[in-house]
Amino acid sequence: MNTNDHNPHDERRQDEISDALRWQLRALRRDEPPSHDLWPGIAERLQATPQSAPRPTPRRWIAPVAMAASLLLVVSAIGWLRTADQSTAPAADSLVQREAEGMTRQYQAALLEMEQAAPESTPVLQPAFRELDRNASLILDALAHDPDSRLLLEQLRRTYARRLALTQRAVLT
Repeated sequence: MNTNDHNPHDERRQDEISDALRWQLRALRRDEPPSHDLWPGIAERLQATPQSAPRPTPRRWIAPVAMAASLLLVVSAIGWLRTADQSTAPAADSLVQREAEGMTRQYQAALLEMEQAAPESTPVLQPAFRELDRNASLILDALAHDPDSRLLLEQLRRTYARRLALTQRAVLT
C-alpha cells in the first residue's frame, strides 16, 4: 500500500473532524465570574503586616565634613610633592628631558644587543651609522639648550629609529 497517494475523500474527512473538534472545544469554554472578590482579603493582609521602620534621615553634616577632609588631603599632598621636588635636585629635568634620557638608554641597549648578534657590520654602512650618531648627539645638545622641545624629542626618536632599522638590516644581511 502506498501512503503517498493523494485521496480527496480523506482530506474532506479530516476537515470535517477538525471542524467538529473546533466546535467541541468552543463548547467547553465557559465564562464564569470568580466566586468571591479577592481584593478585600489582599487589603486586610497588607494592613496586618507591620510597616517597615522609617528610613533615617540623611545627616546633613557629613557632606561638608567629607568635603573639608578631601580638600585637606589634596592640599597636604601638593605640599608634600613640592617639598619632595625641592629636596631632590635644584635643577629638575623636564618631562621631555627625562623622556629623551629614557629613549637614549633604550636605544643604546637595543644597539648593543644587535651589534653583539653580528659584530662585523658591512663597511658600506659605516658612514651612514656615523652620520646618524652625529645627528643624534646634535639633537641631544639642542635638547640641553631647549629642554621642553617636543619637536626635538620627536626628531631624536626618528633618528634612533632609523639607526636601529639600518643596524637591523645590516645584521640580517
